[in-house]
Amino acid sequence: MKLVRVAGAGTGLVVDSAGSTYVVDLAGSASALDDGPAEAIKALFPGGSQSWLPMIGAWPSVRGALLTLLELVQDDLDRGRDRLGARPLAEVPLDPPLPDPASRIFAMGGNFPMHAGRMASRMELPESFVSGTADDTPPWGFYVIPGTVVGPGAIVTPPEGTAKLDYEAEVGVVLGGAEHPRGSDRVSLWGYTAWNDFSIRDDALGLSRIDHGPLTWSLVKNFRTGNSCGPWMVVDEAIDVTDLRIRCRVNDELRQDGTTADMGHSFGRIAAHISRFVPLGGGDMILSGTPGGTAMEDGPDGAFLRDGDEVEVAVDGVAPLRNTVKMG
Repeated sequence: MKLVRVAGAGTGLVVDSAGSTYVVDLAGSASALDDGPAEAIKALFPGGSQSWLPMIGAWPSVRGALLTLLELVQDDLDRGRDRLGARPLAEVPLDPPLPDPASRIFAMGGNFPMHAGRMASRMELPESFVSGTADDTPPWGFYVIPGTVVGPGAIVTPPEGTAKLDYEAEVGVVLGGAEHPRGSDRVSLWGYTAWNDFSIRDDALGLSRIDHGPLTWSLVKNFRTGNSCGPWMVVDEAIDVTDLRIRCRVNDELRQDGTTADMGHSFGRIAAHISRFVPLGGGDMILSGTPGGTAMEDGPDGAFLRDGDEVEVAVDGVAPLRNTVKMG
């Protein structure tokens, strides 16, 4: 099952038919079901709420109704009928498929050995920079401000004067269920999507001073339009994220090609560490970190992004996430 956020118009259900992909309004199309399933779906969005947290919390009881709706729309489209206002995905403006506008997003750093090793050598960092190289090395990363996240098709505009803008293709997972058990590496996952962690490298290369001190604001990651995700959230109760292929292309040139099987710390281990300090629960997000192939790995002369570049992130099961860069 795949869900999108239709810009300014609620939640959409993605349906494939005859080689094409369509979107139908989830709450509106529920009226085609019997009273019980219809009311179950409509109750997920009280007062026009845009949050998916009620849906995540009630997933065991509403999943059946959503699957029934998906099958109904699929059958209609396969028969050449459209009773529920299905629109081609390409014609639907989309917002980032965050579970909630204020989602908590925990991003891993140095979690793919090839990427982290190259970064460490360029920046003269210790081996502990590479997550997962030792059992006593805990996961590390940063917090993503949800207001910096844009959706597919959005223009990425770094702060004026930025010279070295990088790409980082990742997988973002959403925790499901109730509160995550403190310190447990057994996670319940509700969904996943493609993510691009655009990163300003000027500070790391000594070209500017953005963050300073042992505790930083992570502004090189948290600038306006600095993160993108989508176009949809893959949702199912039996999600396997242990070997998802992650690729990044810039102007159709393949730059990154990895898999979540290469993560130094699994999503479970990351959640176990974070939950020792911060309660985790349904709707919280964890980002995988990025595989090798970023521009920064080649130092100052790396293939950093330029004005007009189109960046595409592809993750198994998710349509390509495309954004265009506009340098200030």
